[in-house]
Amino acid sequence: MDESRKIKVKKSNGEEAEAEVLLCFELEKTGKRYILYTFNEVDDRDMETIHASVLNEDKNGYQLDQIPEDEWKEVKEVMREIIRNEE
Repeated sequence: MDESRKIKVKKSNGEEAEAEVLLCFELEKTGKRYILYTFNEVDDRDMETIHASVLNEDKNGYQLDQIPEDEWKEVKEVMREIIRNEE
């Protein structure tokens, strides 16, 4: 994958790591942009772990914020659609 699909993410422990961007999208219902990304980690079922965040732009660049609970249903539906299309 080309470098333009990589981002640097500061994890909750303060460590900075490179992540691969899977998808950026906007939900009409919320008017917000979201990003799906991975650190290429796999869980105990050998499934790739995908992270999701709200993508906010400010004067310093981009900030990834936690998705509010009431928006998760719509974001999960986008994630399910990606999985269905990959099968």
